[in-house]
Amino acid sequence: MTDIEAKALALVREVLTERNLSDKRAVRREVSPYTEALCRAIEQHEAFKQEVSDAVEGVLRTIEGRDVYNLKYPLSRFIISKPKPDPLVEVIAGWTGGTVLLASDLRAALEARGLEIREKE
Repeated sequence: MTDIEAKALALVREVLTERNLSDKRAVRREVSPYTEALCRAIEQHEAFKQEVSDAVEGVLRTIEGRDVYNLKYPLSRFIISKPKPDPLVEVIAGWTGGTVLLASDLRAALEARGLEIREKE
């Protein structure tokens, strides 16, 4: 389940609770056209938020260093922080050796990036 689907189902369950209805009615987007429509609406909203964030970030970069605090402060709340890339995904994405990853090759690739696999204490 994606974050979008989780948000949609949480909203559906919230409405069902408000109306004293069973949450068994909350169904996956593949089954319910209503849940699918809600997921699409949330996806479009998230995409628009990202578009606004990117535009505001671009504007703030163009005015960097200028004394425009009155403009920067109110606009900065529209910037969505970028997620930190997953180093394991980067290692696997850079893998060219075939479909089976050998543990030693994986450890070597992680070590080259200053990472390691270890047990939690």
